[in-house]
Amino acid sequence: MGKLYAVAMLALVACQPMYGAPAPRVKNPAPIRHTELVDPPAPPKEYVEECNLRTVPVTGRVKRDIARSDEHVKKADATLVTADKTAVAAARGDLLIGGIEEYGNALERDPYNAEATVKLARAYDKVQRKGCALRLLGRLAKLADHPTYQRQAAEQIEEVENHKAWFEDYRKDALRTLGR
Repeated sequence: MGKLYAVAMLALVACQPMYGAPAPRVKNPAPIRHTELVDPPAPPKEYVEECNLRTVPVTGRVKRDIARSDEHVKKADATLVTADKTAVAAARGDLLIGGIEEYGNALERDPYNAEATVKLARAYDKVQRKGCALRLLGRLAKLADHPTYQRQAAEQIEEVENHKAWFEDYRKDALRTLGR
């Protein structure tokens, strides 16, 4: 009788659900905000409005060294590409300063180089020198008024107009300076 009672109890227990009551219905969980995983917004850029860019007035006839000016522009371009790839802030700053100096050397060799003028303005934009960038764009607008340099300056002004990412934080001021 004890064996029969054990078998009956085993059969009774075996017929029950495995975990007792049926499982509760699954509800959709509330959405979780991952604020700690999302990068905080970047602080707004603080541009320097004044400019202590030294320019030497052109008097008389200027001997233009176009070939050397183009060499300085190419060297500055390579320096700025290297600066964009550099992760170390101090090295990046030194490379940006070196690129700005090379563009300045290019303008010393050929003061009427429109390409060097725009690239120097963009380099000043990278280092958040709004005042210097706008002064150089004003210089480009003056070059566009001169009949000899009008074509090269107009091409560079078109480049500035076509690239909406250039001078994006103060684009209206830049285009106004260019006379557009």
